[in-house]
Amino acid sequence: MSHIKIAPNVEFKMDINLEGVSEHSRDYDVQQHKVEIYTEFEKRLVKAFPEGIKIDSFEFGLDLDRY
Repeated sequence: MSHIKIAPNVEFKMDINLEGVSEHSRDYDVQQHKVEIYTEFEKRLVKAFPEGIKIDSFEFGLDLDRY
């Protein structure tokens, strides 16, 4: 299970299983899963806000505060 922090204007934290990523991984390793992470994040946002959402920018990385 990886703990991902998504920012910049509003910060979200999301637990997601990513193959080959653990608390010992480098941020570069996490960046290889950008499409997978964004797809899961968007799916969760649509579920939470069915009326719609708009995202201007998307930055993410390991949430090192959790480890």
